[in-house]
Amino acid sequence: MNKKRFKDQVVVVTGASSGIGRAAALAFAREGAKTVLLSRSREKLDEVADEIRAFGGDVFVAPAAIASKQKVDAAVADVLERFGRIDVLFNNAGKSDVGPTDAPWFVDGAREMFEIDYLGTVRVTQAVVPAMRKQGSGRILNMSSVMGRKAFAKFGGYASVMHAIIGYTDALRQELRGSGIDVSVILPSLTQTPLLSSVQPEDMPPAFRRLTPIPVDRVAEAALNGLARRDWGVRATW
Repeated sequence: MNKKRFKDQVVVVTGASSGIGRAAALAFAREGAKTVLLSRSREKLDEVADEIRAFGGDVFVAPAAIASKQKVDAAVADVLERFGRIDVLFNNAGKSDVGPTDAPWFVDGAREMFEIDYLGTVRVTQAVVPAMRKQGSGRILNMSSVMGRKAFAKFGGYASVMHAIIGYTDALRQELRGSGIDVSVILPSLTQTPLLSSVQPEDMPPAFRRLTPIPVDRVAEAALNGLARRDWGVRATW
């Protein structure tokens, strides 16, 4: 039997109720992690937790809306009270809006994405880093996208947020150098997540229309492989 790469490590996964987050949470649990599920919906998290318990995994449900600093801080405090440490943070929670940059709702949509995707990542990271500093170790993986490198028409807001996450991750990595905390980012291409289901085919960039979306399990596998190797700039392939 292969050695479980995350055996007894406390792993926090945000957005764990569906999509890549759910797939990653299941994968971490199968690799021996004490998996913490963080998302808004307690009901959906409980369903994922039941899946993990069914194969004997150790799981803790920490419902919290990452748009609220108070709720994030309380959830992380609960995790630390339960386990005493956090070894891995996978910042995966997010949403997307698609449409032209001159649409009347563009500003509101972009503001909400920055609040959830970008500032949500910052809030959870700020809540977790003090514990990692104290223990002298930790790994943080932030979810971005290939659109964090290349923007496309009708994805201007989403691409801007993904660029921001890459910039934040790069700065954080430099600031935490020498602390024992590794920081990385994953840039998947088109992935079959609930976010994709809300996008109309005609709104997809021409380059993406020819692509078969990546299964969420493949992205989760890339995330775990990168964390296990401690790679900076982990990427899921096209």
